[in-house]
Amino acid sequence: MPNDDKKVLLACIGGSILTYNAFRLLKAYYDPTKPQWILVGTVKYLRVFPIKSCRGQEALSLDCEERGVSTGDLHDREFLVINGRTGLFLTARAFPRMILMECSATDGVLNVSAPSLRSVAVVLDDIRNHNVVRRGTLHRQSQADGLDCGDEVGALFDDFLGISDTRLIYYQPHLFNGRPCNPQSAWWNNNPVPRRTDTIMYADLAPYLITTEGSLHDLNERLETPVSSLNFRSNIVVDGCAAWDEDRWAEIRIGEEEEGAQLQCFKPCTRCVLTTVDPATGEKHADMQPLKKLREFRLATEGPMKEAFGQSPMFGVNAGLQRPGRIYVGQTK
Repeated sequence: MPNDDKKVLLACIGGSILTYNAFRLLKAYYDPTKPQWILVGTVKYLRVFPIKSCRGQEALSLDCEERGVSTGDLHDREFLVINGRTGLFLTARAFPRMILMECSATDGVLNVSAPSLRSVAVVLDDIRNHNVVRRGTLHRQSQADGLDCGDEVGALFDDFLGISDTRLIYYQPHLFNGRPCNPQSAWWNNNPVPRRTDTIMYADLAPYLITTEGSLHDLNERLETPVSSLNFRSNIVVDGCAAWDEDRWAEIRIGEEEEGAQLQCFKPCTRCVLTTVDPATGEKHADMQPLKKLREFRLATEGPMKEAFGQSPMFGVNAGLQRPGRIYVGQTK
């Protein structure tokens, strides 16, 4: 399995692994000039979700940047649906049918469509020129501004969701953003939490979300009806590693040492009711699965994490950028 394959994914393991070389690995964690990398798997899926809570797109490759992944004109969680009167954000947690709406972008034009309705074209240069700024309010009353994308696309969301005064806003780096991500020491009981600050667009917490097929398989073995990785809306899905291996990743490198991207993991991803929305139908599971099952065995153990996460179970890992690069889907050799 050669290291020059662009699709190789390696990890620097953090403190929760208990082996004879754990100290050496932890030392490597603190000394980035001498990392000890372990081959952990391959990239199975890459996905970008341009409009928060709407359908994502699979890609064969993604660019890893400071604020998250991108492909062509599409950037992850770059658009946000809000209530035009209050500024409160709308998500599939409360409006599960949002997950059926999708978008594409070509030559600076965002096309948004809803099943059995219509498609609306948004010319992004026009949106920037009109420069109508709206403020969105997200989790924990955090706020970030964006440019209003116009009446036509707002009406499309109104018609599909059966509500009124919906607006779509478009993130711009120069506008107000009161949502820095500063990792907290309570976010891991064993792994050292890195000291860093990340700028996010409209993602819940972090620029990157990674899940593994091994953990998904273990979860599905416990469920009557299996779910897919789409329920967890991750950007990067890794195959070939053991279940819950991501719990102990400190950093991951995808691709060649000089060209691939490097990410730093800083928190297990805590899950909410959005995981219960079927990505194919836009309906919530009647028995609140897989969230209910995850709460049986994936809650944080006693300690700082328990206090921080409460009844929110963990699936996947949040990460920030260490080194930009392009990553690819494919089997290792």
